[in-house]
Amino acid sequence: MSLISPISDRQDSAQIPLNKDFKFLRLGIIIVLASLACLFIDRPQGLSSQAFHMIIIFISSMLGIMLDICEPCALLFLSICVASLTGIVEVKQCFSGFSNIVPWLIFSALSLSSVMTKTTLGMRLAYLFVKLFGKNITGLSYSIIATEFLTAPVIPSNTARGANIGLPLVTAIARYVSSNTDGVPEKSIGAYLAILYSYSNSVCSAIFITAMISNAIIVEILATEGIHLNWLSWCGFMVLPGICILLILPFILRILFGQNISSLEGIRSQAAANYKAMGKLSQPEKCILCVFSVMLLMWIFSGPLGIPIIITVLMGIVAFVMLGLLSIKEAFSSYSTLNPVIMLGILISYVNCLVSSGAIEWFNGVISSCLSGMNVDNAYYLLTIIYYFTHYFFSGEGGRIIALYSAFLTTGLALGIEPLKLGMTLAFFSSTSDVLAHYTCPASITMFSPGYISAGKWLTTGLIISLIMMGIWFTYVGI
Repeated sequence: MSLISPISDRQDSAQIPLNKDFKFLRLGIIIVLASLACLFIDRPQGLSSQAFHMIIIFISSMLGIMLDICEPCALLFLSICVASLTGIVEVKQCFSGFSNIVPWLIFSALSLSSVMTKTTLGMRLAYLFVKLFGKNITGLSYSIIATEFLTAPVIPSNTARGANIGLPLVTAIARYVSSNTDGVPEKSIGAYLAILYSYSNSVCSAIFITAMISNAIIVEILATEGIHLNWLSWCGFMVLPGICILLILPFILRILFGQNISSLEGIRSQAAANYKAMGKLSQPEKCILCVFSVMLLMWIFSGPLGIPIIITVLMGIVAFVMLGLLSIKEAFSSYSTLNPVIMLGILISYVNCLVSSGAIEWFNGVISSCLSGMNVDNAYYLLTIIYYFTHYFFSGEGGRIIALYSAFLTTGLALGIEPLKLGMTLAFFSSTSDVLAHYTCPASITMFSPGYISAGKWLTTGLIISLIMMGIWFTYVGI
């Protein structure tokens, strides 16, 4: 019997459909535009041919990601292959980002997140806060904020927190309130709670260095400029303005969304019942709490102890593997764990190519010349505000930080802006600018998914909250 099936028995290759999720027309338009740019746009003075073509490829890649042509990883691989095949960069440069510690720190952090989100610890904490403080809409709002604030330091992924804690909590409360309170539609209370949690998620991601994996990239960049931060020093700089924003968020959003529910006693009793139904902490949950408590202490005292963040994270993973709470297969087989590592590795490779070709240096020179002669304080405000609003063009913090953070930082330093003040402002804005739109980070996309709030409402609310947050931050750094 033949091991090879006859041709007639095989699926006809002509019948295999093209990937419907791949936008071939959009890709073709970008290729045409990039080719025309290479042929007809005069190369700016002071910019090498290699840097000019690398910039075009990079811009084309970012445009392709914004237009959702296909999976970002596939598009980035395609772009980097084009750069190599055309001789713009060498093959080893295309993958230089994977020798950087940041992608592997992110991989380790996401592995830890999977341990935390497999349990009910986050929801248990949320039910406890609602039970204690959810008497009215104000108490309920602060319960949601407190849940995010306390889980952020130990779940190093704003996306994981949004998907596994924020979304289930918000949808459950919205349904219960609407069904037990006259005149309160689920969509109305759901919109308020969803955007409240999303904004809290963004602010808490800025407060704690371990609350968002992209913060590790910022720490790495700042270290190259002689600014060395640990968990405690980062938090010490961010916590005061962050808490101020968290405290006023419910009042501003209640005005914008018209939420004035006087009593929510039913919510408290329901939360108490759910909390009781969970029973006592299981043995695995106790082990997780112990390991994360030790890790948090090691993060806080990483400076005196001299233990890098990634070593603490790796020790945590080893502890969970030894306790049987995490398997190597779980850590390495998850798409949500490996995909960010691959994306960040390629994006860092892009930045390395842009730096080595002189493109970043040229970009800094252009911005510096535009701002030359300007007062240092005015240059600081203008530079950081521009950086904040560039997030409209990115879906995710990592890509924007890799693409722009270093460039804006070095430009500001060249203009004489105080290094720590500039670096931490850009870091704070890297997270808090997630409030601008529903597509600016995966956590926002998650909270937008139930359909409680329209994209237009999110945009207008995000702009108002952004102006308030920037006002608080600039007041804080100016004191």
